[in-house]
Amino acid sequence: MLSQAIERLWEEAERLNRPVVGSRAPGVTASEVEAAFGASVPEDVVTWFGYSNGVEYHPDQIQDDAALVPGYEPLSLSEAKAVRDSHPIGDPVLGEFFIPLLATGGGDFYAAVYDPSLRTPKVGHVMIGGESGLVYESMESMVNTFCEFYRTGIFFVSDEGILEADDDRWVEVEARYGASRNS
Repeated sequence: MLSQAIERLWEEAERLNRPVVGSRAPGVTASEVEAAFGASVPEDVVTWFGYSNGVEYHPDQIQDDAALVPGYEPLSLSEAKAVRDSHPIGDPVLGEFFIPLLATGGGDFYAAVYDPSLRTPKVGHVMIGGESGLVYESMESMVNTFCEFYRTGIFFVSDEGILEADDDRWVEVEARYGASRNS
């Protein structure tokens, strides 16, 4: 169940004493999500924003302090809407219906990608200046994979105290999903 997976992901961040845990903004209601993105928003998106409406910002906070996964912070409804509204229309990966969930300061983001007739959105990853694609079959699959990355050390805290990743292994997992979709 997605809500339990999201809770486990935040617990993994807490296990590594990540500052983002103390900065998690309270979640919002389904009506607030629908007001931001329309009534056809998938339930999984409502669940995501119901757990956390992004991160509260504090003086002297650095980007790593807001990262739930290396380099990516959970977006608030208003941030997600701004990212969506600024992304070019007609993206071949995202299509017409997508809602950003996690983003970097450089413009890369993970988004729920859906058709209003579908119940479960897939997850796309947009890399500014790089390759973008569908990388997870569902939001729950993404969250469970990130939990596994924490548990197996693909996500780790460096000697400098920064949340880092074994990027080659991270990309390999996401590339396998993309390759399986095209075979």
